This record gives sequence, C-alpha cells and structure tokens, in this order.
Amino acid sequence: MRCIFCKAPSAGCKSVEHIIPESLGNVDHLLPRGWVCDTCNNYFAREVEKPFLDSLYGRGSRFEMAVANKRGRIPSVIGLHPQSRTKIELFRDPASNELSLTPAEGEDESRWIASVQSGSHGTLYVPAAILPDTNISTARFIGKIALEVLAYRCLHVPGWNEEIVDKPELDELRRYVRSGSAKSIWPVRIRRIYPADFPFQDKDTGPYQMLHEWTILVVPESEYYAVISIFGVEYSINLGGPELEGYDRWLKERGDRSPLYDHISSG
Repeated sequence: MRCIFCKAPSAGCKSVEHIIPESLGNVDHLLPRGWVCDTCNNYFAREVEKPFLDSLYGRGSRFEMAVANKRGRIPSVIGLHPQSRTKIELFRDPASNELSLTPAEGEDESRWIASVQSGSHGTLYVPAAILPDTNISTARFIGKIALEVLAYRCLHVPGWNEEIVDKPELDELRRYVRSGSAKSIWPVRIRRIYPADFPFQDKDTGPYQMLHEWTILVVPESEYYAVISIFGVEYSINLGGPELEGYDRWLKERGDRSPLYDHISSG
C-alpha cells in the first residue's frame, strides 16, 4: 500500500481520508487508511481544504446550507447595516437554524444599537459569492478531490492502488495538488447546474437535498475528467493535463448537458 499523492509506503498510516471535507457535509465517502498517508492528509487539511473553506464562497455556501463543521459549528458571515455604517456578523444556530446577529469585532456597538432603537426601518446587506473564484486554491482543492474520486471508484479492484500510484499520466496533477504553483492555475470548468437547495425527489423517502455527487467522464480523445458537484456547483477537471478542450467539445455536442445527468436524458 502506498499513498496516491506522495507515493510513500502507507500501510501503517492511521488516517481515513474524507474525499470531500466533513465541513461540506460528507460523512460517508471515505478512502480507507493508507490510500492517503497521514502526512498528506494533515497537509491537505491545512493547505488545500482550509483556504477553500475559508473563502468568501466557502463560508457563504456553508452558512446558506447550514452545514456544520466537525465541531458542530456553522461559519458566520459578515454583512453591512448602512443606516449605522456598521459591519454585522450573522450566526446560524445548528440545532434550531435560527439567525442571530451582532456588530462585527472592532465595530461601534453603541452606534448600531442607537440606530436599531430609533425605530426606523433598516437594511442589511450580506455579500454573497455566487461561484467560487477561479484561482489556485480552488484548482488545488478540486484536483485533490478528483484524484480521490478516481481512487474511490477503484477501491475494490485488485491491484488498483499500485496502478494509480504508478500511473505517470497522473503525476502532473499530483504535483500540482501537493505543491501548487504561483505562476499557473490548473483549469477547472465551474458552473451552477441546480440551486444549492434544490428539492430532489425520492419515491420512497420523499424530497432531499443533494450535497455532493461525482462521476468520471472519458471523452473520445481518451481523456479522463472528474466531474464533481458540491451544493449544486459543478467542477470539471482533466486528470491527465491542464486543458479542457476535450471536455468542452463533449459538452457542446450534448447541448451543455451535465455528465452527471447525461444518462438520464439520453436513456
């Protein structure tokens, strides 16, 4: 057994790997011990997952969906109360889903209280990132998930740990996820394919929300793409190189239909 990222022997490692972080609602989809070594697991939590989760989009989407982290906390967001010219911090209670608010740290609380007590109508503006930024943090985060999705699809195939570790076509993305690059952004196609709170229907259990889903798409050019949806935002990334031309052609030929649902439409 070797780590699929650094290729070091990992049979003695203790950490299981959450393919999508717990802070985005994933408690079920894990890679067993050894597929990602303890060193890479800890590094990714600090340097790859945290920057994305702490971004404006990361915090805002988790707040909107009321998804608590493993400590049971939903991240707060910052808004503006223009009548008092005060930044306001909004909190969501994980148990009741009720909202509370207070002046953000460093703000003049007395000015805000005076404005509220004046009895005049007020407005609260809360900036929201509709989609994640296309930057290195997003690219490394999605690249990490993509390689783990591929591994997850192969968990029960004999010999596939060695196959993935030794596959040279994956080395460029491996290096990018582990070390990044200040000079380049690995291309990721990002788009919303359904609202974050879209009510999917199950004939047996009724409506539910889809927090995340994924597939591996192989296009005619024999390129492998990981297509991942988190809170209704679809991310598509080429596992074998920093390009998306094959994926874009595939989409165009199918009227931009998501690979996650192509089989439903095409039968």
